[in-house]
Amino acid sequence: MSLEQWLQNGWIHRHDPTLPEIQKLLQVVDRERSDATARGISADGKFEHAYTAALQLCVLALHATGYDVRKGDSRHKRAIDSLRYTLGPPWAETADYLERCSRQRGQAMYERIDVVSRQDADELLDSVEQLRADVVDWLKGNYPELLPPGV
Repeated sequence: MSLEQWLQNGWIHRHDPTLPEIQKLLQVVDRERSDATARGISADGKFEHAYTAALQLCVLALHATGYDVRKGDSRHKRAIDSLRYTLGPPWAETADYLERCSRQRGQAMYERIDVVSRQDADELLDSVEQLRADVVDWLKGNYPELLPPGV
């Protein structure tokens, strides 16, 4: 598969990225990272904030390449899966991990409490920190015109 095939399948559509848009997405990522470390937050809450940051990093990379996910079913899954096509095959394992986190997050948000351990939340936040650094490096190398100043 490729993003062009996704486009033909109607899973994504063309999108014209802008510097202000990418800057706002990074601000959301950074807010969520900060919120994930708030004092007294539950493991579920920390996990939710870290997951949101990871999802927005996936969306950011997809937008930078000129695409966006269609609204509706599978939006999170498609955004996460797109990492293997935006950042490339080395991030397929990260996409798989984030997909597992998405399922865990769904249970924690909608089904029951204590689905997520403190270790799960810490690992996801660590992954987000690495993914953010990787996305910024990827932007520098591929779309420098979309890299916000000071990043």
